[in-house]
Amino acid sequence: MCSAIVLLCFAAAAVQRASAAKAGGGGILHIPSAAELARARCPSRCGDVVIRYPFGIGPGCFRQGFDLICDKNTTAPRLFLGNSTIQINGLEILYGDGYEASAVHFNVPMISGMDAYNMSWEPPVEGVRLANNVHHLYVVGCGVGVYLFGHDTNDAIGSCMSICLNDKEALMKANNAAWQYSPADIGMGSCSIGLGQAVRGFGFMVGRLTGGVSAPSGEVLYNVKVFLANSYTFVTSDIYSSRVDESKAGVVTFEIAITDQPSCESAQKNKATYACNHKSYCMDRPSGGYTCWCNNGGLKENPYIMGGCTQQGGYNTNPKGGCKRLCGNMSIPFPFGTEEGCYALDKFRLNCTSENITILDHQGVEYIVANVSVNEGYLSVQSTQNNSNYNDEEVTVSVASIGPDNLLDDLLYLSEEFDMKMWWSVQNLTCSIVMGEEKKSMYACRSANSICVNVTHGPGNRTMQFGYRCKCSEGFEGNPYTPDGCEDVNECLLINICNGTCQNYPGGYNCSTCTHGKEFDPLKGRCVTSAKRRTLLLGKIIQILRTSIQLELAKCVTLSHKLHDV
Repeated sequence: MCSAIVLLCFAAAAVQRASAAKAGGGGILHIPSAAELARARCPSRCGDVVIRYPFGIGPGCFRQGFDLICDKNTTAPRLFLGNSTIQINGLEILYGDGYEASAVHFNVPMISGMDAYNMSWEPPVEGVRLANNVHHLYVVGCGVGVYLFGHDTNDAIGSCMSICLNDKEALMKANNAAWQYSPADIGMGSCSIGLGQAVRGFGFMVGRLTGGVSAPSGEVLYNVKVFLANSYTFVTSDIYSSRVDESKAGVVTFEIAITDQPSCESAQKNKATYACNHKSYCMDRPSGGYTCWCNNGGLKENPYIMGGCTQQGGYNTNPKGGCKRLCGNMSIPFPFGTEEGCYALDKFRLNCTSENITILDHQGVEYIVANVSVNEGYLSVQSTQNNSNYNDEEVTVSVASIGPDNLLDDLLYLSEEFDMKMWWSVQNLTCSIVMGEEKKSMYACRSANSICVNVTHGPGNRTMQFGYRCKCSEGFEGNPYTPDGCEDVNECLLINICNGTCQNYPGGYNCSTCTHGKEFDPLKGRCVTSAKRRTLLLGKIIQILRTSIQLELAKCVTLSHKLHDV
């Protein structure tokens, strides 16, 4: 399982820190040990919040860009991300590729005499961005319109307006009546704008509506709430309160990345600044940079410190002898297997039922495996979910729903567009890294006639490095994961591969054209005398025969005359 930094419960309030240490300086770029962090006297808490590296407080306690500040000038200490007003209420390392925060709120006073407010927002850390496209900018208030646009651009994302009835009781009755027929996520006094895309930040403008559209009272107009979240259950009472009910608002999801290098491959070449410990794995982020994760995952794992990953899932390059390689009529080639010691990694473990049906248990869902293609790197599968009899009903999987979480859990992902193929890679390492001396013992491509292939996933500029797999070299076929598993393909036995004389050799073949006077016969698969040549030869033969016959006839006539004379 993977691990990534998870920031829980942000509260982006416009607060002033009376006195706090200067943020930003003292960040480190090497992989520290727990002892090193202890010698630096790195605080492990700020109030009730537990702090874990790469985040930290004070010089030598955080990786560059992940500095925190603990404000102790309040009754309860408050933790802030860098030199920002984003208050952190929880820091954990959990499963997943990003971190969640509580709704991000914006202070929009709408004071008298001000008809419009321009505001913008972006995460205070370079390697942070909104992780997906499910976020909305919610507005609660009366008589206002909101215009949302892209970060550092004037490109429109969307707009909405929120109006109210002058009578508070009538407004509540109208909203209650409407909610009987639709979910309570919108109503008079509320509107929202979907971001529709993963973004680094955004800007928005809040303005008073004119032309007869007004708030029920000046007090309510001045109390406009604007916040970012992935969901919100609107209640009319939020219009009249100073802050929306937090239990009704969803969360904000962020991606995090180490951004001093653009990718895992470049980071791994700079060992002095590489952030992942030697037992962790590296994953490229679509927006640039990379993240680290431990194979086991869990709350006690930390891929960013020395010894932080308790165990590295080793690749078993040598399966035990006598492994069962058939389930019914279906072949189960290595690295897959059904018995302990017969598969390379736990994710490649299959189950052969008493009915000779091959099953893969992936993320709590069982799949019937119809075919294993080790050379192309996929399984042909069907889902058995809600189907205990393992019938032929196939599951529908949306490609858009397959996110990085699915990739990281065990480096398997589904693709509906390719007829329910489950694509896989060996480990989340690039070919250049796994073929180096340091990782040589765990290199999976065992056949001498095999090559390493980097596996990527995702459209366009959101393509992610997914790991590597093995493939037989061109001109060979078979299993690249076993010694001598890739065997030469005799192309000369293929139909119409060569319209001439074919000569096979390891990894390829030579095709020479037929010699003069011969042509290729596709039925016989070889060069034969051409029809024109045969016609010429036949003509010559006939001429020779004719001449011979004429000579023999002449001899017979001569002999006849001689006998007659006698």
